[in-house]
Amino acid sequence: MIRLLISIFIIFFTYSCKEIQNKKISLNVNDGIKKIEKIIEKKDNNENLLDNKKNDTIFYYIGDPYFIEGVEYFPEENYAYSEIGISTFYGKELHNIKTVNNDFNKVTELLGRHKTLPIPSMVKITNLDNGLSINIKIIDRHNDNASLIQVSRKVAQLLGFYKDKIATVRVDILSDASKQWKNVSLSLNEPEFDQTVSSAPTDVVSISNLDSSPDNINNNNSNISDPIEISSEEIQDFKLFLKVLNFNSYSEIQTIIENLNINVEYTTEKNGSFFDLTLGPLDKKEINNLVSYFISKGYKETKIILN
Repeated sequence: MIRLLISIFIIFFTYSCKEIQNKKISLNVNDGIKKIEKIIEKKDNNENLLDNKKNDTIFYYIGDPYFIEGVEYFPEENYAYSEIGISTFYGKELHNIKTVNNDFNKVTELLGRHKTLPIPSMVKITNLDNGLSINIKIIDRHNDNASLIQVSRKVAQLLGFYKDKIATVRVDILSDASKQWKNVSLSLNEPEFDQTVSSAPTDVVSISNLDSSPDNINNNNSNISDPIEISSEEIQDFKLFLKVLNFNSYSEIQTIIENLNINVEYTTEKNGSFFDLTLGPLDKKEINNLVSYFISKGYKETKIILN
């Protein structure tokens, strides 16, 4: 009897171990399949991206995280995006130069270049120095750490900072318009996007009393540009400050302030095991220069603050 029980236990134990092993093998196989599917999907996306670039077809682009002078940026779809920073503009050096998604930079159109927003997308850009705002299309990346956005010469002229070359701006994404541009860009890469649908048969329709005078026939308004809508907001008094994060010690802050050799007020605060430095008030050109300076010294995280 005891031997029988022992035999039954051994058989049950062996069967259970096989079941557990089989389940583990099954889980490992499923995990492996999922990983392979992700690799294949990424490979297909990369191949599609390369095909689009080769075919000169405009395509929807976000991109992987990347670095500019050691500062990492994370492109993403963010339909709640709203940031304040510095804007510069590009001129003829980029006119008709191809963008990252096969579009073209144009200095005479309402266009912009941004480090993280989807391409293409639409934003409202407001010049906080004079209250003027306008809607523009984001069509490319730019590589200036100090600038939040780089706009075309035309946009700089309309927003009133062409002579100053720099402005304090707020950038707000226009979610509905951006999603529409996404759909348009994706549809351009459909295999049959350029094929027209054949019309269905209909009854014969006659139209009488059609005014076909030469004046009406030749009256072609297709060349008339749509009016540019420039909005205006009330100008608010504000002061600009620059916050630089993650100094290792207070003495490190003192050293860099001495090396700056500028007469500017500053405050420090403890942030965990690090220290943060706030400089200001400053003007926009000082901030633009200081962002570049701190990044060159290895301090990658900076924020522009309005107060």
